[in-house]
Amino acid sequence: MPWQIFEHSSPNPMMIASAVRPSITEFAGSIGVMFVDYLQQIPLESGGNMAHEVGKITRQIRAIAKEHKIPVFLGCQINRGNQTTADKRPNRHLLRNSGEIFEVCDQLIMLYRDAVYTKDPSDQTIELIVEKNRLYGKLGTATMLCDFSTSRFLNLTR
Repeated sequence: MPWQIFEHSSPNPMMIASAVRPSITEFAGSIGVMFVDYLQQIPLESGGNMAHEVGKITRQIRAIAKEHKIPVFLGCQINRGNQTTADKRPNRHLLRNSGEIFEVCDQLIMLYRDAVYTKDPSDQTIELIVEKNRLYGKLGTATMLCDFSTSRFLNLTR
């Protein structure tokens, strides 16, 4: 599958939409997926309420996904509230600057690596924590292997 990268240090949703359109034309009306790295890098339009602005940007990115019928993976920062608890796993309440992210998204999958906290370099596992799944309904955690050299998730056999 061919890749195209639109690299800009702080694109706004209009720039992202403009970058998607030529790719869709080039690939016969469809692209497989879009990744945005990451939400908090998109500049806010006004000096208003940050949570409201982040929610607005999230809705604009979702509109791009709906218009072009493509899944969008939108990376987001979380607050550091989990750093002070015994269980470091992220949850939806830690989404930085906006509860609207949770409201707008169809699926929310949070990543957790225990090795970040245990400093065990041999631990190659990663947890995919499904906090919201509007389309398919199932919630829960899947533990997988992560091949860091290729950034791929692999099935874990125990």
